[in-house]
Amino acid sequence: MCTVVVTVVTSGASLAHIPRRRTGTLSTMDLGDPRAFELFLEIYGVLPRAGPGSTADTLRALSLVPNNDIKRALDLGCGPGAQTLVLAEALPEADVLALDLAPQMVVEARRRCVDAGLGDRVQVREGDLLAPRVPDASQDLIWCEGAIYFAGIETALSTWKPLLAASGAVAFTEPIWTHPSPPDELTTWWRDEYPAITDESGVRAKVSSVGFETVGFFRLPASSWWDEYYEPMDTRVRQFLREHPEDPVAAEIAAEAAKEINTFCRFSEFYTCGFFITQPVGEA
Repeated sequence: MCTVVVTVVTSGASLAHIPRRRTGTLSTMDLGDPRAFELFLEIYGVLPRAGPGSTADTLRALSLVPNNDIKRALDLGCGPGAQTLVLAEALPEADVLALDLAPQMVVEARRRCVDAGLGDRVQVREGDLLAPRVPDASQDLIWCEGAIYFAGIETALSTWKPLLAASGAVAFTEPIWTHPSPPDELTTWWRDEYPAITDESGVRAKVSSVGFETVGFFRLPASSWWDEYYEPMDTRVRQFLREHPEDPVAAEIAAEAAKEINTFCRFSEFYTCGFFITQPVGEA
């Protein structure tokens, strides 16, 4: 699984102003820097999925959703649509609306849905996960794999709560610590990338603080990080460097991707993503 990961030597150029994509969580890529974002998407925009996860994870989380009569589902921060397809196929009676801010991701997700013959039930649009523009009390299920950290759990759940129909649920993934004493090097790295990272109990507390309860939970296994995310990313980084020789911005983006993979290979026993299935209190 974790073997040799490409090492990138850069010219020393800094991308401090560029938000970096972390652990499938897009942690900081500046959409105002078109050249850097274009290069960024040449790595992250062509992967099977936009972060850790798998078909099995999506289906397992869906099985933990209490409401079995889902007619309308909202997939926020859908990326290239990997989980969108799984949801649409597993919920044949549901209409699915998938939103992402990145036009390139929207194009890819829409292509996948059309190719799968799901274009009649799945709409893919550009949109903000905090402003999905759907009526109140209209959604039986809100799904957010690898993107809730953009807004913060409390802000996102508070914003989405009015959109839920009776017995509606919100399912999301979030990076969590799995060990009480992670190494200093790792905590420093996460502090730079996502200071809000906490453990399962910390996420549950955030969920409770805004009137939700956690009705289902599991940890993503290491294979969910590697098989459809880091392994293809490692291959893509190598190709990307051959395509962009002598480009300091490309080299820095590749270096960040390689560092992310190496961090996971070295420290995967200390962190993962948790899948949380939640409902407003009193709906379960």
